[in-house]
Amino acid sequence: MPTSVSFDRLAHQPAYKVVSEKIRNAIVSGEIAAGDLLPTETDLAEQFGVTRSTVREAIRLLEHGGILGRAGRKRLVVTLPGMEAVGRSVSSAMLMHQVTYEELWQVAMGLEPLAGKLACLSATDEEKQLLADNLALTEQVMDDHDALLKVEIEFHNLVAEATHNNALLLARAPLNELFYPAWGAIIRALSPGERILVAHQHVYDAICAGDQDKAEEWMEKHMRDFRRGIEMGNLGFDQPVQG
Repeated sequence: MPTSVSFDRLAHQPAYKVVSEKIRNAIVSGEIAAGDLLPTETDLAEQFGVTRSTVREAIRLLEHGGILGRAGRKRLVVTLPGMEAVGRSVSSAMLMHQVTYEELWQVAMGLEPLAGKLACLSATDEEKQLLADNLALTEQVMDDHDALLKVEIEFHNLVAEATHNNALLLARAPLNELFYPAWGAIIRALSPGERILVAHQHVYDAICAGDQDKAEEWMEKHMRDFRRGIEMGNLGFDQPVQG
């Protein structure tokens, strides 16, 4: 007797997705490098054996992902995805998955102390000066909630950039989109300018001294302050983040 097992029909991806994935694989593998020009839409359509409209749809996906751009309005060029584009893309997924502030804080507790530690090893004199300038500005704007939020986020970004670690920068990109803006609610509710300045000063001093343990310790203290601020302000630490 023949088996009673039945099989589902094979699922075929739309042609534009197949084209998009093949181009993406060539870019990610390094076969096509950042800065290289792609063939024209007509040439791509001929190579893939599809219509130009199919190629356009494939290109639209890749442009949205930030790995293709336009050179001289027409020619397609391979680009490195910017941190902002990465942050927006991952942030959208986090919003849809209803990631909570606590989950983001747990990630930040891993990344920010690490950033402080790594910056001790790699921060340049120019980057240290940028941090010093940020501290001076922080002291001036402690009573201006919006300006304080701006310099607070900038400080964390400057420390992260001083690591020269692209993996860390990409991993923390969504934090800038969703997590750090939550500082605004804390700043407005608790006016923690003095505590922010003290923590930043200690992290800066540690980076200048190359003291990894101290930088890590004070960044941890700073992040724990953030959690306490959320809890004291009754701001819904266990709630999904808001876009």
